[in-house]
Amino acid sequence: MDTHDIACRRAFTLVEVLMVVIVLIIAAAVVLPNFGSAADAQALSAARVLAADLEVARSSALKTQRPHTLLFRDDLAAYKVVADYDGGAYAGAEAVDHPVVSGRPFEVHLATRNGMRAVEVQSVVFGGETYVTFNELGEPAAPGTIVLGAGDVRMQIAVAGLTGSVSTTRMTD
Repeated sequence: MDTHDIACRRAFTLVEVLMVVIVLIIAAAVVLPNFGSAADAQALSAARVLAADLEVARSSALKTQRPHTLLFRDDLAAYKVVADYDGGAYAGAEAVDHPVVSGRPFEVHLATRNGMRAVEVQSVVFGGETYVTFNELGEPAAPGTIVLGAGDVRMQIAVAGLTGSVSTTRMTD
């Protein structure tokens, strides 16, 4: 066996190389659209956190048989969960204990959370208020929406009237 035969066995044909390139192009076309921007990920994460916190407020009202409120600060940069909210100022309302971290008040600043620095709460509307109160049956005092933004991505979190169910939707322009 001469060196020419060995070299020929180790080389790829042009057709084999083209087939590999075509497969890689098809794979890239399928995979790349599934990767969103950092703003997509931040807005989606923040919407999920906020939706879960709304569910916690609702569940706490059902469990304790006392009204629980998710109350936003005036600048919408933070919110807290409060039991028996009487309509006073944000600073004077005492947050309930966090359901996961014992002894810590249930107050959230989305922009300071890891991976959500670009997120801002753009609007909160619940019957003209910037809070939603769930009664002992888990019903909201008023249905409403919260809109979050990160870059050019906007997410809407809605609380349905009567049932208090929470849903998230990506908003399109």
